[in-house]
Amino acid sequence: MNYTFNPRPLSDTTCDHSTSSKTTNLNCVINIKVKSVNRQTNELCSATQTLAQHLRSYETKNFPLETEDSVLSSTLKEFSTYLDDISSMHQVLAQQFSETMMYPLNKFLQADIEEISTMNEMYRLASNEHEQSLAKYMKQTMKKDDKSRLEVNDELHANRKKFHQTSLHYYSSLNALQYKRKCFLLEPVMGYMHAQRACFQMGQDIILRSEVEDFLGNIGSSVQAVHTDLAKVTQKTVELIDSIEQQSQHLYHAEPPVDMPFIPPNTNLTQKAGYLFCRGKQALLGTKWDRMYFFTQGGNLMSQTREEFAGSLVIDLNENGVVVESCTVDERRHTFQLLAPNRKVVILQAENYRERDEWIATLSNIIRDGGFVRTRPQSMKRNVSYEML
Repeated sequence: MNYTFNPRPLSDTTCDHSTSSKTTNLNCVINIKVKSVNRQTNELCSATQTLAQHLRSYETKNFPLETEDSVLSSTLKEFSTYLDDISSMHQVLAQQFSETMMYPLNKFLQADIEEISTMNEMYRLASNEHEQSLAKYMKQTMKKDDKSRLEVNDELHANRKKFHQTSLHYYSSLNALQYKRKCFLLEPVMGYMHAQRACFQMGQDIILRSEVEDFLGNIGSSVQAVHTDLAKVTQKTVELIDSIEQQSQHLYHAEPPVDMPFIPPNTNLTQKAGYLFCRGKQALLGTKWDRMYFFTQGGNLMSQTREEFAGSLVIDLNENGVVVESCTVDERRHTFQLLAPNRKVVILQAENYRERDEWIATLSNIIRDGGFVRTRPQSMKRNVSYEML
């Protein structure tokens, strides 16, 4: 299995919006005047009716990770029809209500959602530490001694491994949350139904109907199936994480140590994506290097920053006369450049020679497949010193 550690940049607002939407949707179910029901049993009718309305309104809420073919909305809507019948009853056992409905919902809100928020913060911290270490590593010049470069490389290795592991567990928790969400929305309502049937004989004609029995049985089987699927997915995820970590040891090193197996660059690629540093202009005729996500698409080289939601065109590789070659700029290692006929120059830097050579080969293959010659025109030669591949 080949795994590449090149996650696309995520918007800073994605996870916050997702967590806020989760909490909003859950509050629609919880806000059923539970405190009023516990204080005054004669208000049970109005509280149960409010719950039914919230269940019906769930389909109008846009849960960020909800699938289009989800049956949860229709199931909750069917639950609401039975709750409308229950609203005709006038008394309830407040303690039984609290134990069968409020506890699992509060557990989901206070434990699972809180866990996702905590892991999101850990993910952001690990990402920032990785960015800082990588920036520090990329600033290492050819004049730096091996000891200094080794220390920076070790620091990047530790922070990259930490960020990778944190990301895997964070995404795993987000996936598991989808199964938990289904269970912890259906189980409280099902428990509420069972509590009502057990506590009130006067509601026998309404609750103890055969169709209700069949409905609850089907929902119970569905919930159990979701628990089974969650257990299987969790086990597969744990095995996958272990496998990915074992196969990703060489990816944690920006500059692999000499004792690791040599992996030659793949020169046959026609598509590639990953992070590169791009040289740009700054105020007062200065220059700066920004880390951006680059990818090839439809014969074009595209880029995307952390703040952008879509890629931007860097250079059209199908244009006649485009050249890609290695170079040496600002005493930085592993740099290469793209030259366009309109004299546009794009200077990029990879983490190591293998990434640089793969990028050069991939872009050259795309240019060649477009039917254009990859050799550099005489009129476009510039005074730059070239770095050995």
